[in-house]
Amino acid sequence: MTATLGAVLGLVGCSAAKKPGRWEARLANMMKDIAIPLQAQSMKDPLPASAQVVQQGSNDYQMACALCHGPDGRAETTLGRAMYPPAMDLTSPHVQHWSDGDLFWIIQNGIRLTGMPAWKGIITDNDIWQIVRFVQALPQQTARAELGAAGKPPSQAESIAIGRKLYRQEGCFMCHRLDGDGGNVGPDLSCEAKRHRSPDWLVGHFRDPKKYSPGTVMTPFKNLSPNQLEAFVALLENETGACPASN
Repeated sequence: MTATLGAVLGLVGCSAAKKPGRWEARLANMMKDIAIPLQAQSMKDPLPASAQVVQQGSNDYQMACALCHGPDGRAETTLGRAMYPPAMDLTSPHVQHWSDGDLFWIIQNGIRLTGMPAWKGIITDNDIWQIVRFVQALPQQTARAELGAAGKPPSQAESIAIGRKLYRQEGCFMCHRLDGDGGNVGPDLSCEAKRHRSPDWLVGHFRDPKKYSPGTVMTPFKNLSPNQLEAFVALLENETGACPASN
């Protein structure tokens, strides 16, 4: 207990903007384990691990969790990496060893001193159990996705769907509007196809926004792969709505 307290006190004054060291990261993860009450470990998910339940859990997850943990659970998102401690990789052995009840309790109650919020009263218990099933299925889904990546390229519809998930994951909605939803800091993207920008221009803008739009506050998408950037392009090239007068 003394060693743990000393480690906690050692964190005082440390900036959250700095990448945590090995012991800091280990302590942060340990605190998450300690926060889970023992009685939660005996709780069992009442829902079957069926494809339908996993898909329903995926829908709930994409709305509530993907912004920080990413659509694939790996937390390779701008917001997830900037948190202290960073959002956890849900496909990792550390998370996957948690029981049904552990996962349910964390989603419902959150964890203090981390970025994990409490979803109690916002998401129903049934939806939380569905998310639990989805999280437990993530390692297998990720493995299948990687195998698929080596095969035929995704269709246009699949690329647009991936782009839409990335749009939520990377927090684009906080500054841009899309189909009537989002912020007003940047231009409305609902009519992006009508601007007739080439795919190369769009990809270049994603990689180095200030080079293409001097004065922009947009940050570069350094974490996205070429395939992910192409999915973003597919999404924007499909947006043919009415352009606001100010855009």
